[in-house]
Amino acid sequence: MRISYLFLLLLLFSTMTVLDANRIVNGVPIDIREAPWQVSIQKYGFHFCGGSILSSQIIVTAAHCLINMDAKTLSIRAGSRFWKNGGQVMKVAKIKAHDGFSPKKYLNDIALMRLARPLKLGPLAQKIELPTSVPSDGSGASVSGWGLLKAESRERPTILQAVKLRIMDYRKCQKTKYGQNGYLISRQMICASLNSNDACQGDSGGPLVSRKRLVGIVSWGKGCASLGFPGVYTNVAYYLKWISTEIKKLTNC
Repeated sequence: MRISYLFLLLLLFSTMTVLDANRIVNGVPIDIREAPWQVSIQKYGFHFCGGSILSSQIIVTAAHCLINMDAKTLSIRAGSRFWKNGGQVMKVAKIKAHDGFSPKKYLNDIALMRLARPLKLGPLAQKIELPTSVPSDGSGASVSGWGLLKAESRERPTILQAVKLRIMDYRKCQKTKYGQNGYLISRQMICASLNSNDACQGDSGGPLVSRKRLVGIVSWGKGCASLGFPGVYTNVAYYLKWISTEIKKLTNC
């Protein structure tokens, strides 16, 4: 998984697998207007994961971000390129991780959050559209977040970063070093890579976007920008029915 800040890493250590999570490597700083759906998920005011705005009250993220988390301790910051200040800060009222989430295999790594109060949507905070189908192999995409800038580094940006990638079909991804080393890439996942570009710790739960649609959620990977190991993302198109069903439950409770 790709979590930030040492104390949060220690808090979540017992939930981590031997695999590393994702961060933005070789990216560039961007304005929030370039990714207005991006939010920072925070515990006691410290960023540890990313998320995406689906509606004024619903955020989608990775299930592994919410392991052993109490909604009362969480908040999100939207509408700012800085995770520390600006924009809108909203408390989280309820969280719902996929019941089938497997922290060992990263299956069903998706979760929803309902905010205590609605966001004010506008130019700096906008909902992102969901995909109608799985993006084709080789499609252009981008990932954004406040994660580490280098593998095995403590260099964390205060300004939102983004990097361009190429989608890789899960079957092709299985033939990379993942498959050669016994890792399973399922149809619930898609991969993305381009040269030495990648996501990293602290980017988990954030958006992989293609044609302004949320096609993936930063999930896991072996290292950050490690040769032969593309970043692995939750395949959002696979979960469209689950998302629709769970949003209705969250908004009616």
